[in-house]
Amino acid sequence: MRVIPDEYVDEVKGILGGLRDNVRVLLFTQRYKCVGCREAELLLQDLLDLSSKIVLEKYVYEDDRSVFNEYNVTYVPTIIVVSPHTGGMARFLGVPLGYEFSSLLEDLLHASTGESNLPKSIVRAVGEVNVNVDVKVFVTLTCPYCPMAVSVAHSFSLINPKIKSEMIDASLFPNLALKYSVSAVPKTIINDFIEIVGAYPPEALLQKIVEAVKRG
Repeated sequence: MRVIPDEYVDEVKGILGGLRDNVRVLLFTQRYKCVGCREAELLLQDLLDLSSKIVLEKYVYEDDRSVFNEYNVTYVPTIIVVSPHTGGMARFLGVPLGYEFSSLLEDLLHASTGESNLPKSIVRAVGEVNVNVDVKVFVTLTCPYCPMAVSVAHSFSLINPKIKSEMIDASLFPNLALKYSVSAVPKTIINDFIEIVGAYPPEALLQKIVEAVKRG
């Protein structure tokens, strides 16, 4: 069963042809009561079929709780793209389909090549962050503006492992959306107390991260 529609397979294969170094993709799932886990696995299997540069590691909660703890994974399905250059990680809570499929492809390219579309001054400033920062980006898969916010946040985390950023599908995790009072997307939460509603340029996220670091 293929998740990627047949009419897009050649285009996706062409994009994945830009991968340079092998990229680890971690899938965290569980056997029972997991909405989206099967779909997430099928999506990643589609990508594996289209590129030999993607290395998939699957972890099942019932068997691999120590790995869940190691990567600080609480919700399933979670997908993590790991940069072989920096060790930085881009996290997806949910299944990155719809508009967010572009975010997943962009993360794979960034992780594999070590290159982003960010200005060099931003890359340098992001790399200088030396304390842990948590960035949550709430989205829906039908939101055309959400990938812009996810792209910026994930680029930061792939550059600097100190910055943990995760896309969260608000529809799939309504309790998290309720906890963070998500009424519109994209909504970004930094260190649980600074908020940005709407899409934003990288300069705006960097400014908010600096503010969060200063406030401790």
